[in-house]
Amino acid sequence: MPLLTIAIDAVAALLYYFQLNNPGSVQYLFGLVGQIIITIVLIVITFSYQGPRLSRFRGENFVRPFTFRYSIIIISMVLNALLLFLYFLNYLGINPVVFSAF
Repeated sequence: MPLLTIAIDAVAALLYYFQLNNPGSVQYLFGLVGQIIITIVLIVITFSYQGPRLSRFRGENFVRPFTFRYSIIIISMVLNALLLFLYFLNYLGINPVVFSAF
């Protein structure tokens, strides 16, 4: 599963660079739809992960952190969800911070 999320992140990066090099409202809509699909797939992967989620290590405050594999999945899902929000703001014309400068 972590390798699948890394591959999905690579697809998201290619989608971003496609929009960056070819600006336009159609490309932004295509990127928004693609990012919605990517985010939904990552949410499904996050909640259907069957491996160990918490490590056996307990720190000084007795909190069990996520395992490395599950951390990759969580970080990927959170970053892609934030990127989806930025794509949405850009598509509506509220804040073009995602594609403002190269």
